[in-house]
Amino acid sequence: MNHLLSPRRIIARPLLLRPGFLFPVMACLLLAAVPIHLHAAEGYPDGPEISRDGTTVWLTDYVRLPLSRRGGSISNFSPPPDFANQLARVNFLRPEPLGAPSSTSRVFVNDLNRNLYILTADDLQFTPYINFQSVFPKFDNEPGYAGGLITFAFDPEYAANGRFYTVHSEDPNLSGSAVPINTHLAGFNVAGYTVTPVINPPAGSSFPRQAVLVEWTDTDIENATFEGTARELLRVGFNSNIHPMGDLIFNPLAGPDDPDYRNLYIANGDGGAGEQSDSRHTLPQRLDALPGKILRITPDIDLRPEDELSANGRYRIPVTGPDPNPFAGLTLAGLHKEIFALGFRNPHRVSWDVESGALFVNDIGLHSWEEVNIVHRGINYGYAEREGTEELFIGGANNRLTGGQINPPEPFPDPDTLTVDGIGRSFTPNYPVAQYSHHDGDAISSGFVYRGNLMPSLRGKYIFGDITTARLFYADLDELLAADDNVRLSLATVHEIQVVFDSPYDDPDQGPVNRRLFDIVAREYTERGGSAPGGGALPGGADVTNGNDPDGVPYGRGRADIRLALGADGEIHVLSKSDGVIRLLAGVLEPPEIQSIDLTDNTVMLNWRSFPGRSYRVQSASSLTDPDWTDLPGDVDATGTTASKEDAISEATRYYRVRLLP
Repeated sequence: MNHLLSPRRIIARPLLLRPGFLFPVMACLLLAAVPIHLHAAEGYPDGPEISRDGTTVWLTDYVRLPLSRRGGSISNFSPPPDFANQLARVNFLRPEPLGAPSSTSRVFVNDLNRNLYILTADDLQFTPYINFQSVFPKFDNEPGYAGGLITFAFDPEYAANGRFYTVHSEDPNLSGSAVPINTHLAGFNVAGYTVTPVINPPAGSSFPRQAVLVEWTDTDIENATFEGTARELLRVGFNSNIHPMGDLIFNPLAGPDDPDYRNLYIANGDGGAGEQSDSRHTLPQRLDALPGKILRITPDIDLRPEDELSANGRYRIPVTGPDPNPFAGLTLAGLHKEIFALGFRNPHRVSWDVESGALFVNDIGLHSWEEVNIVHRGINYGYAEREGTEELFIGGANNRLTGGQINPPEPFPDPDTLTVDGIGRSFTPNYPVAQYSHHDGDAISSGFVYRGNLMPSLRGKYIFGDITTARLFYADLDELLAADDNVRLSLATVHEIQVVFDSPYDDPDQGPVNRRLFDIVAREYTERGGSAPGGGALPGGADVTNGNDPDGVPYGRGRADIRLALGADGEIHVLSKSDGVIRLLAGVLEPPEIQSIDLTDNTVMLNWRSFPGRSYRVQSASSLTDPDWTDLPGDVDATGTTASKEDAISEATRYYRVRLLP
């Protein structure tokens, strides 16, 4: 078991309770120095680099999704569970927007396999809102890790107009029409729904997957059944079954008078194109190709009628005013003016920090680096010529290696320039603000700047994770913003967050136990009936979990497949596909900071921040120089995030300290 505690030291904090009556209070704090390193070493590391600083979170079970499976069809849209695969492929959790009648009690959750659910907070029950496989004849959830009902987002005016947006994947090779049916969703008015022409990449000969962006209008958002219409906005083809359209977001800082109001940002993966050595390789860098980009469109064609109408007539492209899309003024054959930023591999998750204004995009790397990027209008983020802070080689003897992995290492280009067809100039690509190598993980998950209340010591930290290994990380926001300087080796430090979990399968007297999240998911997977083929701990494959973690402990093969999501209260949930569970980061194991002291009739009540399941000892002394501290009778077993203790006093001055027991 990993050690949770760092070296202790004592800090005095005097508290004035009433005039003339001073009670200095001492708290025993667990501290660890966190140096700021904003510059990374050159090249690829020899081993793991992410260290622990003692930060440990309390993880609790929140809810289990209904079991589901891949496969199925328009005529078999609820196949029985497959216990040799992932048990419920939960991908996003989003609260219903404020102002909606049930916004305080409902969240929406999607299972990639087919269902968009409403989850009610009072009873934690899932109600299928739309079964996409029962509606779309060419719906495809089979190949890859991101196929199916991928994501959804609410219009900023959802409470008034009932609009929301979804992305699902389809197999164009399935027979029949792609027009949806309402046989099993009677409230869905399909009249007038038409399929848009697919926009395939301008390179390659096979396009086996399409991502479909749909606008839905629910005419009654007070019930739990969809009733209304839908409109297809965009259909994008991809060269393979990986890295489709991954996330949707509206700018939360843009009000009705802002030119960015109700503009939809779309994270579009490269479909595996960049790792190919043929003509597909340059697609993430091409302005006549949608893969490997962040797109920006205006779904409401009546909102700013002076902007350009899309070729399919379903949305507008911001090309006028003070904030047009960056490449709208170019003259290039096949130019896609929807492009906001380019040069990504799989920018599958996007988040916007409302306080700093930073737009974060987490880009999954090929075989070397996982990236946190701060995205700006019109900037090139380098893929597939760069991966992380290194040059990437595709094809030849060094295929899929970065410069630091070649023997001898290949020097990084100086100056570093890339040329994009149609721009007519060379420019320096933008670099990530944080990264980690595949010695520390496999695929970066979603991340958020934490602004909640349950983990005060992590407020203002960017919290994210690794999909496969289920490791959780954080980086300091100030460091991330400082690293957004386009200096290649200027990077924020990444720290690992350890996990304490009160397992329902452990001895209830044991309390929360320090363990790996990977193992928590594996245990729940087994308890729900899962049995991965080949004896792996979890289903799926990943090289990194075939070996040991950075402490030398074997993973046991498979993918935890985690994502992070924000609740309406700003608290972070961890979603894991393999076991189909949503969990909550419910607290931080941190110093027992005394929050208040109350004095009534010579009785002191001390209140301090605590960690559920841990024990605390309160001690007192009449002087700070007194070497002997007296234990107050009875240790305190914390049951919540605040604990308290009473003490009767007689002397005028007394010092207290609270110790966290091992």
